[in-house]
Amino acid sequence: MLKWFPVLAGVLGLVWFWVGPESVNEGPQFGSRATPVSVELVQRSQFADAVIAVGTLEAWESVDIRPSVAQIVTELLFEDGDSVNAGQVLARQKQDAEKARFSELSASLVDAEREVERLSNLATKNQVAQTDLDRATTRVQVLEFQLDEVRARIQDRTIIAPFSGQLGLREVSPGALITPTTRIVTLDDVSRMRLTFSVPAVELGVLSLGQRVTARSAAFPESFVGTISAIDSRVDPVTRSIQVRAEVPNPEGRLRPGLLMNTRVEANPRMAVVIPEEAIESRGKEHFVWVMESADTARKSRVSIGGRSAGFVEIVDGLNEGQKIVVDGVGLLRMSPAKVKPKE
Repeated sequence: MLKWFPVLAGVLGLVWFWVGPESVNEGPQFGSRATPVSVELVQRSQFADAVIAVGTLEAWESVDIRPSVAQIVTELLFEDGDSVNAGQVLARQKQDAEKARFSELSASLVDAEREVERLSNLATKNQVAQTDLDRATTRVQVLEFQLDEVRARIQDRTIIAPFSGQLGLREVSPGALITPTTRIVTLDDVSRMRLTFSVPAVELGVLSLGQRVTARSAAFPESFVGTISAIDSRVDPVTRSIQVRAEVPNPEGRLRPGLLMNTRVEANPRMAVVIPEEAIESRGKEHFVWVMESADTARKSRVSIGGRSAGFVEIVDGLNEGQKIVVDGVGLLRMSPAKVKPKE
């Protein structure tokens, strides 16, 4: 028995050190040591339900510039990264045979039109048969159709920008033989961007066209704002999510296709009691906060929470505006009520 006495004495000494003697005025609930905490005044502020998702940026219009026929490149009229306008010529392929044929047909057409004019004058004097005039007129029309065909062949060998935008990197050189499978360059309209992201189908009820979207990327310090432009007509039966597309203005061209964006959509804006998330103490499905009863006393109180948003929690019941709560130091508080020492 005596050998356990030193151990028992040591344990009692530790208890005495941490708990200390009870104060007559404080009652049995408190030890003499006050826990340092940070206190904050509860206020009502603007709050909204938030739908968080990760999305990918796409150019508003995007295309790989490829030739429509196989032929040698004779001219490349752009540099890497150029901004171009719709209809601007980007490249030309070899057109020697087509241009020669065009010159030949043009000369034949001039001759055929002179013949029609001559026969028309003779026909008014009944000096030529009408069939001869009709035959000459038909020849003019045939030559015009042939010229249209050659123009189309020349146009096929003249590669133009289908819309205004920014070019990517050039992938061919003059003199190269290119085919319809050869990509010459990419063209993107980045004046505005499409932001596509998936949200759980249960959030479908809070989404609507024209709704504000805030997007952030690790590449930039600021946020970019857009609006929802389309919501898919179907829910994915495997993931139970739905695709949402937003339009994000990009007048300075800083955003690029393929960039990953952290997306936030806010719905149902309202005034609510909102407190920092670290002030909440949760046990299973129950949530508590420590409410200041006096200058140095805090009591644990059960609350009901609503939405969460960026480190803040909406309180729907159990806490009123104007009360003071413990924010920093909640994890150090045990028995309720607790003796605390608010930090200055």
